[in-house]
Amino acid sequence: MTTGVLFFTGQFIMAQKKANDSIKEKTIDEVVVTGYQKKSKDEVTSAITVVSGKSLSNFSSSTMGTNALQGKAAGVDIAALNGKPGGGSMINVRGLGNITTTVGASNPLFVIDGFIVGNDQRAQDVFNSINPNDYENISVLKDAAAAAIYGSQGANGVIVLTTKSGKSGKPVITLSSKIGFSEKIKDINFSMMNAAEKIDYEKKMKALGVAGYQTWTDTDMNAALAQDHNWQKDILRTSAIESYQVGIRGGNEKSKYTFSLGYDSDNGIVRNIHAYKRYTGRMKYEANPSERLSFGASMGINYSMSQEIRDRNNAQNPFRAMYSYNPYEAVYNADGSYNPTKQGFPVLEALKNNPENINSLIFDGNIFAQYKILEGLTFKSQLGGYFNNIRRTNKIFRGSYLDSVLGIGGEVREQNQNRFRYTNSNTLNYVKSFGNHNFDLLGLVEYTEFKNDFISGTGRNFALPTISEGSNTATPFAIAGYNELYRTFSYGAFLTYDFAKKYILTASIRQDKDSRFGKNNTLSEPFWSLSGAWNLTNEDFLKGNDIVSLFKLRASIGTRGYNNIDLNLNNILMSGGGYGNYPSGVPNNNYGNPDLKWEITKSQNYGAEFGFLKNRIRGTVDYFIDQKKDFILSIPNLSSEGGAYSRSVNAGDLKNKGLEISLNADIIKTKDFVWSLRTNTSLMSYKLNKLRDGESERIVGSINMLREGEEPFSFYLVRSAGINPNNGNEIYYTKNGGTTEIYNSNDAVLIEGKSPLPKMWIY
Repeated sequence: MTTGVLFFTGQFIMAQKKANDSIKEKTIDEVVVTGYQKKSKDEVTSAITVVSGKSLSNFSSSTMGTNALQGKAAGVDIAALNGKPGGGSMINVRGLGNITTTVGASNPLFVIDGFIVGNDQRAQDVFNSINPNDYENISVLKDAAAAAIYGSQGANGVIVLTTKSGKSGKPVITLSSKIGFSEKIKDINFSMMNAAEKIDYEKKMKALGVAGYQTWTDTDMNAALAQDHNWQKDILRTSAIESYQVGIRGGNEKSKYTFSLGYDSDNGIVRNIHAYKRYTGRMKYEANPSERLSFGASMGINYSMSQEIRDRNNAQNPFRAMYSYNPYEAVYNADGSYNPTKQGFPVLEALKNNPENINSLIFDGNIFAQYKILEGLTFKSQLGGYFNNIRRTNKIFRGSYLDSVLGIGGEVREQNQNRFRYTNSNTLNYVKSFGNHNFDLLGLVEYTEFKNDFISGTGRNFALPTISEGSNTATPFAIAGYNELYRTFSYGAFLTYDFAKKYILTASIRQDKDSRFGKNNTLSEPFWSLSGAWNLTNEDFLKGNDIVSLFKLRASIGTRGYNNIDLNLNNILMSGGGYGNYPSGVPNNNYGNPDLKWEITKSQNYGAEFGFLKNRIRGTVDYFIDQKKDFILSIPNLSSEGGAYSRSVNAGDLKNKGLEISLNADIIKTKDFVWSLRTNTSLMSYKLNKLRDGESERIVGSINMLREGEEPFSFYLVRSAGINPNNGNEIYYTKNGGTTEIYNSNDAVLIEGKSPLPKMWIY
């Protein structure tokens, strides 16, 4: 609901330098993080987009890294989940990830400095907890050749973040700040009625005999016209956005360090709340005490506070309310109290007296040690994890309007959640060259564990009217809680061969074991990839060419798995409760499936990279095919278990095809000034080839359908046939093609070729 209007940025860098120091320009190979390794650009055979941290922090007003990434990488579709400050994103790398409407189900895998954070919405929260000013760069791994090494976590792509490291030399202190504002986007194709227009409309509807409209007397009308105002201006405001960070980087040949502290604030466009505040800190240290041994650590902390609006599709939602309230109804009554209006709810009063707050603490960190056993053979062990505490508080103050409606004497609900995940990765890397023949073999063993506990308590009827804490409630109302746990164990290998960096071949294989799947399928099938590239730039016939500075052809094929699923879809669980004064236990609504297994994606990619005039003009073109099978569907109304139960099964397959094009050009490039233009576009097509056996179509929600042979989530609607000019009634098509003025949801049909999935996006 908001759009950034204006943003000012500033940066000050201070470094200690000798008077006679000069700045020397160094030419180095561009390094790309491909997974568990770093490769030079020449050695990459897969579809990887690298985005610099500078372009994310300096040229974006967002404090969320995923939102800042929007539009920066071809084939990556990012949309904010909502308009609230601090909110996350819906991310699709190369189109729809799978057939589910669960928030975060299509998330890519997030990796921070080699630590695998996860591929669920919780992992995105950790990723977004890092201040974009701490980003060195982001690599987006899109095809199987790049993502298959991550096995069951990489089906929807991988986003690899590398944070800033220290550099040899005198300490460099950086101060940066951003200030700006945002406001609601303007209404498109319509404008709201003022008081006179709304009263005239109501009088005409009354004359037509439409129920629900009052009779307007001259006295009432004159009084109402005097109250004319715009509810959008009363409920909304222009937000103030601030962002500040201070950092220091330095080091020498033996060790390097970086520290940073940051503060972000966005009070939001809704009155009576402060939408978002965030405090961040980060530290990174790397050391090389000997030629054989190196080690390092990085840690980050994030504490955020957000005040929420009531995000319901009724008058309790301020964005719904400002369109529902009449312009002739005042904000306040004559006695100074808030006017509930004809909608029956004063939203501005509720924002003050029914507060909802979320406080979140995230700590992430990882340590590594690397030892060179002998020439070319290196062992590395890394341990990374995060802890996330979320405390949510909902209050209904005693005496508030909602309290008077409910008659509960006030209410407070406290929720506390702790999430903890850690991963231990161990790799053995052997690198050897024989003349122009170069080999790189990596072996991997990895273990992950995730724990989540939740508790919630609600109390009502405050004993003392001015205290709204849980200990002041006289009536316990509800309590809930649970614990969750899953584990994964993986092993794999990755091989790279190149001949003089002209011809490059890569191969990977990995197998995972995951406790979230059925006991008969905890071990996945092997995930694999094969890829090759021909770097024509290094051929003799292009060396020294003043026109073509980069030209590479590449192709890949492979498989990836998907394990971003809810816990206990594989188990039959019981829930405890009460029936009157007696305890009771019943099976959960989800009936566990012990045969549940991974969704599998088989991918093909064919691409080219090119550059002209010393890479002043450069770009990429990629064509891909993703074939997804055995995707997980929840099947409701199991006949053998009764209508209240559902079960998750593997069913059907989906094909995504697409074309990605990116182009960058340095229009002006001098020592002191660079002006660049960039654009990227993606074209997508989808086809749902199959649902589960015995089912060819399914209605999802109320307006979408899954049907074999069609785009997933195609719209399923009653078609409009226009307006009857004789009486102003809307005309609808019936299912068999006739017309009627009576709306009937049973007349809904699938609208072929129309779905909410984008077929093209351009940035």
